[in-house]
Amino acid sequence: MAYIPFSLIEELSTQEDFCLAGAVGIEEIKEDFFNIWLQKDLYASMSYMTMYKEKRQNPALLVENAKSIICFLYSYNDERVDKESSIKIAHYAQRKDYHYVIKEKLNKIITKIQEKFSDFEARAFVDTAPILEKYWAKKCGLGWIGKSSLLINKDYGSKVFLGEIICNYQTDYNTSGAENKCGNCSLCLNACPNKAISKGNLFDANKCISYQTIENKEKIPDDFETMGFVYGCDICLEVCPWNKKAIKIPDQDIETKEFIKTILEKIKQGNLEKKDFKQLAKLSPINRIKYEKFLKNIGCNRLS
Repeated sequence: MAYIPFSLIEELSTQEDFCLAGAVGIEEIKEDFFNIWLQKDLYASMSYMTMYKEKRQNPALLVENAKSIICFLYSYNDERVDKESSIKIAHYAQRKDYHYVIKEKLNKIITKIQEKFSDFEARAFVDTAPILEKYWAKKCGLGWIGKSSLLINKDYGSKVFLGEIICNYQTDYNTSGAENKCGNCSLCLNACPNKAISKGNLFDANKCISYQTIENKEKIPDDFETMGFVYGCDICLEVCPWNKKAIKIPDQDIETKEFIKTILEKIKQGNLEKKDFKQLAKLSPINRIKYEKFLKNIGCNRLS
């Protein structure tokens, strides 16, 4: 049996500044929650969510001889730069693009393991493959899926990035998961201005500010409330009690944060230029949208 002690994974995880890691044996998902969400047409125009159903249900198909899925949690709960601004950018986007940052860290872990175990085969994933990340993170004991539909950890809240390594080795597996601690709280449901969240953890993408400002390539409906957000949204995160008590991390990516402050000021003054946006897209995940879309998002807000 190809086996790697989880203590080594934890050690390498800490070296790469991950907050937590956990592992479980990989298997086909028997629960049908994702297909129910699709059947209710809650995915808006994100048709890619309907693709690769077999791999979503069974991520072992993504890596040959897959035995384990190792999940990693990385906090981005530092100070946000738009606290005093009427124009807002999602907190997670106020830094370098997490897709590249987290994947680089995971690949470093893979390389270091391969130095000790030459036949260790693995792939790293960060929000770009058909993996139900929150489901697996929950199974690995990294947190629970809250009423907001986000993964919540009792120490780090929900301002976290997730990443995964699928590999051909077994390790010490989590067997307990994490207890759901949302209780009777309904702050996230009540705070969402367009009621994107409903009871039963049902999330309607059409009604979500993040969807409308990022994924929706068409015009945002005139009666849709964006609450000052021009990219993404943090409303359900900011009201969550677990984020109010979550561990804060030192400020990251100061260069990006300072440039975002400049961008916000230019938006307020009405003198944002395309070259400014291109520079912003190089520094952050805002490269997900084009300049024209960003201008439309700005146009949905009353500037003050």
